[in-house]
Amino acid sequence: MPLMSSIDHKEMVALALTLLGSIYMMYKAIGVYFETPSVIHTLRGPKSPFMVHGQQYNRPDALSIQRGVRELAKRELFTADPQAVAFVLNQPHQFHKLKFTTNVLRNLLGEGVLVAEGPEHKRQRKILNPAFGVTAMRDITPMLMEVALELRDVWKRELSDSISDSGWHGVNVLPWFSKAALDMIGIAGFGYRFKALHGSSNELASAFRELSNSSSSITGIGILNMIFPFLRRLPIGGNAINAHSRSVMERVGSQMVKEKKFEAEQLGGNIRHVVVGGKDLLSILIRANMQQSAAERLDDKILLAQISTFLLAGHETTGLTMTWGLDAIAKAPSVQSKLRDEALAFPNDSPSMEELNALPYLNKVVKEILRLRPAATLLKRKACSDSIIPLGQPITDKNGKQIHQLLVRRGDSILMHLYATNTRTDLWGSDALVF
Repeated sequence: MPLMSSIDHKEMVALALTLLGSIYMMYKAIGVYFETPSVIHTLRGPKSPFMVHGQQYNRPDALSIQRGVRELAKRELFTADPQAVAFVLNQPHQFHKLKFTTNVLRNLLGEGVLVAEGPEHKRQRKILNPAFGVTAMRDITPMLMEVALELRDVWKRELSDSISDSGWHGVNVLPWFSKAALDMIGIAGFGYRFKALHGSSNELASAFRELSNSSSSITGIGILNMIFPFLRRLPIGGNAINAHSRSVMERVGSQMVKEKKFEAEQLGGNIRHVVVGGKDLLSILIRANMQQSAAERLDDKILLAQISTFLLAGHETTGLTMTWGLDAIAKAPSVQSKLRDEALAFPNDSPSMEELNALPYLNKVVKEILRLRPAATLLKRKACSDSIIPLGQPITDKNGKQIHQLLVRRGDSILMHLYATNTRTDLWGSDALVF
């Protein structure tokens, strides 16, 4: 029997894709040695013990990351300098997301605001702005408080049911925070009730869960899909599940958009017109979109992508941040006590946005949680042209020269470590790591 006949078809596909990926990585590895020299290579940095893997350190200054295939980048600058980070993030036309990252986001979210670059990003941001303004945030606060109170009641029941012989009470908060975040985004984002806290399930929730689980698992096929987007059309790995999940989300989302557009048409597209059920972010977005000229208006495909963005980009990050926040508070009894006293002094269970903002210690605690547990610890951008990045503090290069700004070349990658920025002792003091 020929050797080829004993090999399963799927195994052949996997072998072919693995070979394709290996060739691509070899191409990137060889190409890195034929680049135009960059000032990045003159910066101090740790010597790499591995040619392929390289290494990355949480260093609080700008330094050169050793070249390696793992990052699939030409050149990379690591910085935790606040001024440099702010400059890069505030110049989206000069510094784009890496193509690899964009492919990942596009596969999950569609052509939404997190994927768009340049003029398209500016156009989407302009139309999205009313949905995240003060008025909109004030209107959705009661919706968020409603879910928060539901979570409180669920935990009370969980605690009463978890009494052990030793008298210990325990609740695993992570899954509950995840469910609460999903309910909050559903009702405040587009007026959709998942009822995840009550154990309800529907096709949108199931499709979202499947797509979310798929995006969090890293496989060889998944990585190749990100590098070569055309491979997503092949029925391999989790592609079929992803396709089905996206199909359900698109169908249900299209119905949402259709209903919101009909509602907006009844209001004449008036952004400020307030009606019951029309305060969610998607309703505001659609009404704002109707105010635009035909050339500036977003089509339904882009509107649908914003739904996916609200869901996938805000769900797990919110749940994890709240979990880490509660963990930090639990480990700081004095903080916990002071925060509880401030909360108990409030006269009711449903504060408005203004009333929440008037609680000074609560605001300090929230900001401290976000400092030590940022939703995104690493951000990466690629220089689209030669650029000069200013530094808040000078650094010294390999030749002993003091540098106050960095000239990066087109194609250079900039890796910004937000956690390192948020814990620099020269900015936050010797107790920068202490909550």
